[in-house]
Amino acid sequence: MLRYAKKINNKLNLILSMRFRELFNYFRPYGFETPDWKIAEEYGLELNQIIRMDLNTSAYLPQRWLKNLESKISTLKISQYPDSTYRDLVEEISRYAKVVNEKIIPTSGGDEAIDIIVDAFMDCGCEAILSSPTYDYFRVSVELQGGRIVSIRRRADFADDIDRILSSINDKTRIIFLCSPNNPTGNTISYNDVITILERAPDIPVVIDEAYYEYCGKTFIELTETYDNLIIVRTLSKAFGLAGARIGYIVASRETVKLLNKVRPPNSLSLVSIELAKIALKDSETVLRNARKIVKERERVRELLSTLPKIETYPSEANFIIFKSREVAAKIIHRKLMQKGIVTRLLDFGDGETYLRVTISLPEHNNKFLKLLEKILREQI
Repeated sequence: MLRYAKKINNKLNLILSMRFRELFNYFRPYGFETPDWKIAEEYGLELNQIIRMDLNTSAYLPQRWLKNLESKISTLKISQYPDSTYRDLVEEISRYAKVVNEKIIPTSGGDEAIDIIVDAFMDCGCEAILSSPTYDYFRVSVELQGGRIVSIRRRADFADDIDRILSSINDKTRIIFLCSPNNPTGNTISYNDVITILERAPDIPVVIDEAYYEYCGKTFIELTETYDNLIIVRTLSKAFGLAGARIGYIVASRETVKLLNKVRPPNSLSLVSIELAKIALKDSETVLRNARKIVKERERVRELLSTLPKIETYPSEANFIIFKSREVAAKIIHRKLMQKGIVTRLLDFGDGETYLRVTISLPEHNNKFLKLLEKILREQI
């Protein structure tokens, strides 16, 4: 037993002495979402009691697409790598996004798209500008390349502070990240502001994450015809309901796509995911119909939230809402909702306030959330 313990201790010492990158002395990793099984264990719940309203994913499970996929599985040449050009998938994305094939790069979710862009443009010691708060994976990807984040605080209404973004550009700036609608605040950036940044920083890639495009219908894709420095990132993880399939795509000018293709992995998409994505893109009418349902529910939920005592909500053009209580600590609300199986996202923007973000789900889930929240507030106030 003593010999076994000594062996384990020696192995631990070896791991600790390995030559990790220096950045790990200060690097803050991405905060992984707590899995269902762990929530169930912690709160004494059954798995079927848990309703995820924290992930901004779709509540609509695409059963028809899965059935269609099932009929095609046996024909897939699964022992072979996929076509590294992803030609068939590119053609479906082209049809849906209304851009030519040469301007598209399929990716393994939006995160790989971000990594590809960062790999192409970020040198060690250089900088990327973003509005804060926003999607944290921008920071993670940049810092893993040895880059530095220049974080520009959003205005009181969560709008991007365009003047400060522009004044922060210097010789080390390599990327400007924008998110529209922004995660986690839900607001979009204006067309004029995007034009201003593109024209004032013509030699800097401006990346716009449009992960929630289907919920607002606002896109800047057409500007990629005019501006080589504009790069759009989209995903099928949200409105398409394919978060588990990991499909995203980049849209940029032809010349920029040629550059990005030099650093992208050759076979990061699976044949199964590609086939499912093609099925989904052919049925985009269903996606947009479901998105309209979610938008309608979003406005209903926000209106009802606003009637609850001491609750302040914020406008959103995505599939989620952020809100705060002026009387009850967000941590208390979050924990009490979790005890009943309702999972929301607790947010600290560093402004002295703590917020909650709730993903709009099916009406019955939304109603349960509202009923529980009202009960919690009534008991606490």
